[in-house]
Order: sequence, then C-alpha cells, then structure tokens
Amino acid sequence: MKTAIILCLMLVHSVMFSQDPVVIEYSLIHDFNWDMFEGKINKRHLDEMGHNTGAVTVSSLSYTTLQTGPLHASVNITARFHPEESWTRYPHLKNEKEALKHEEGHLDITEIYARRIRKMVAKARFKSENYKDDLRELFREMAQKHKDEQIKYDKETNHSINKEVQVRWNAWIQKELNDLSAYTDQEIQLNLH
Repeated sequence: MKTAIILCLMLVHSVMFSQDPVVIEYSLIHDFNWDMFEGKINKRHLDEMGHNTGAVTVSSLSYTTLQTGPLHASVNITARFHPEESWTRYPHLKNEKEALKHEEGHLDITEIYARRIRKMVAKARFKSENYKDDLRELFREMAQKHKDEQIKYDKETNHSINKEVQVRWNAWIQKELNDLSAYTDQEIQLNLH
C-alpha cells in the first residue's frame, strides 16, 4: 500500500511538473486585460527593473518549420504571451489604464517583430540544403533586436511614467502594426531552390 501511494505521488508530481508552460498566441488575444497576468511577483524582475515595478509582460517569438518536399517548406512564426510568467500589482497601481496600455505595448512590439521576420522570410530565397540554418540565424538576429527594442521602450517611457514619450511610442507601435498588416498570417511558404 505504501509503495502504491508513493508511486501515485511520483506520477502526480511527474505530470504536474512536466507540463509545458501556458502561452497565448498574439492572434488569439482580443481583450488584453489585467486578468491575463497570472504570475507571482518575480524578484529577478524587481532586481532588474526596480522595486517599484508595477507589472511585467513576458512575451516571446517562436518559429517552427515543416518541409513537405525537396523544394517545399513552410515556417510558422508566432508572437506569444506567457500569462504564468507575467505579473502585476493591479489593482494597487497608479494610472492603471496607462500601465495596462504600456504592457500591451510590450506584446505589440513582439508581434511587430514576428511580422518583420515573416516579411523577411517571405521575400528571401533559401537553399533547400541549409534553409534551417539560415532561418535559425535570421531568427537569432531578430530576437536580439526585439529584446533591444523592448529595453529601449521601457527606458524611454520610464515604464509608462513619461506620458509624452509613451504617446509617441503608442503611435509608433500602431503605425508599425498597420504598415506590417500584410504579414499577420503566421504561416509563410518558403522559396527554396
């Protein structure tokens, strides 16, 4: 009996801790709100950004490839929100609407970079024998630029405190999303030769 209980506990532990983290694709988010922030306050975030930080949006870029023939392949490029890693002090925030708009800006910047990558991939020609290496390098470079843009966004807006600069960033974000609206489809057919 004791062995069965221990085995059951080991199975439960294994199932609980082997699950993939929850992510929500940008295209599926229609109402960005504080209820989406499910994570606990992260000490590392506070050490990096300051102990007065009111919220953190964790988002990422992801891609997967599928080759269906010698000269036929596709890549799926997504911007993703990580609710279990994103956190907020809401409802204990000053200017909570502005803070939420700022956090949504972080997610929008991730989508901007996903669209930029899609655009680059759609216009590129890849050699069939090494397209995966070329994609990996392109993605690595763009992921670094994305990270730098996120840091710049927080620094220039002072995490939404500088309202004048935040308004400029909001306009830039909207313009970029509009300008790249032809690249909202996550799946891109690759030009292989």
